[in-house]
Amino acid sequence: MNIVKKYAVKAALAAGIFTPAIVMADTFDAAAIGQQVANVIMGFVAMVSAVGMAAITVILAIQGFKMAWSMIKSVK
Repeated sequence: MNIVKKYAVKAALAAGIFTPAIVMADTFDAAAIGQQVANVIMGFVAMVSAVGMAAITVILAIQGFKMAWSMIKSVK
């Protein structure tokens, strides 16, 4: 029973601390938070795509040099 009382007091204390902050935040806009999350995700996708394209470019350049080198060796 003491454990229940201890956690009940902690829950009441947390509610007492956070409720005024939530009530005072009258400018809370869930849509704005969703928009910010979407912007961050879009930025992450753009970064991953750019890194992927750079890696593909490097791989293609290496393959091109290998092919050119093999052609030069076959001419000799």
